[in-house]
Amino acid sequence: MGSSIRVGVVGLGYLGSFHLEKYFKLNNITVTAVSDINQSALDKVRDKSIFKSLNYKDIIDYVDAVSIVSNTDNHYTIAKFFLENGKDILVEKPITSTVEQADELIKIAEDKALILQVGHLERFNPAIVAFQEYVKKPMFIESIRISPFFGRSTDIDVVRDLMIHDIDIILSIVKSKVKSVHGVGGSILTDKIDIANARIVFDSGCVVNITSSRVSFKKERKIRIFQSDLYASIDYDKKNIKIYRLDKKGKTVIKPLDFLSCFKIKKLKLPSDVDQLQLEIESFINSVITRSSPAVSGVDARNALEVALKILSDIEVNINDTIC
Repeated sequence: MGSSIRVGVVGLGYLGSFHLEKYFKLNNITVTAVSDINQSALDKVRDKSIFKSLNYKDIIDYVDAVSIVSNTDNHYTIAKFFLENGKDILVEKPITSTVEQADELIKIAEDKALILQVGHLERFNPAIVAFQEYVKKPMFIESIRISPFFGRSTDIDVVRDLMIHDIDIILSIVKSKVKSVHGVGGSILTDKIDIANARIVFDSGCVVNITSSRVSFKKERKIRIFQSDLYASIDYDKKNIKIYRLDKKGKTVIKPLDFLSCFKIKKLKLPSDVDQLQLEIESFINSVITRSSPAVSGVDARNALEVALKILSDIEVNINDTIC
């Protein structure tokens, strides 16, 4: 591979256009090709040196690596084509529609020693990165990710659209096998599940409660983590962390009035202007250059998808018991 990596983007919708924008900011790559099923999307790419095609297969000889930002149903077919033709890929989440499809992509990438990175963006949130040093053995985790309806990603449900971000973060924190999953939810504005709640129990004893909605009247993205030595509250959007450590000061009994004084509070305010997608793109290109393992591997994404699909399956079982 030459000094300048040839990069393409498949899918120039809302998110795909941002992928393209971030690639243009890098010095060690050259954007050589784009593909989209809509001619109007291709026409917006003004650079005449970039090869454009309605068919993603046509760009294969123009690229060394690609971002795949198509509808989820197409992830597997497109990703498999590029992997089988020896190209490194960054595919948006969820990795595929089924676990079996994900397993196949992982095997192809391993057999051909190719980079397979998946776009779980919250892994690059500075608050999540900073909290890693405090994680020991979580006992209880509560996560909420709600937002108004924007009309995007309606080809999939809210579990694979929004909740999967938190599932991935939780799996990376807990590091234990999932013991059981229970889910409830319902459709409000689309024919897919728009609001969902899940309870996940791990073999380690950790219990997780996750709520996701794309039909709420406000935007909130927070995760709260409890373990024996601390409680942490992380705001994804504001990128800050509040950590409460119990400090009994030798007392064996805590009186109600002394409750707050028994905690040492530490607040971590991190840069709020961090461009997580830029960091993700840079991480992918670094893996391509160094041939190192990606920050979010195919296996990571496959495991998050497996839990998401179990939640959806349980929601279908319990759908008649859910009041929406």
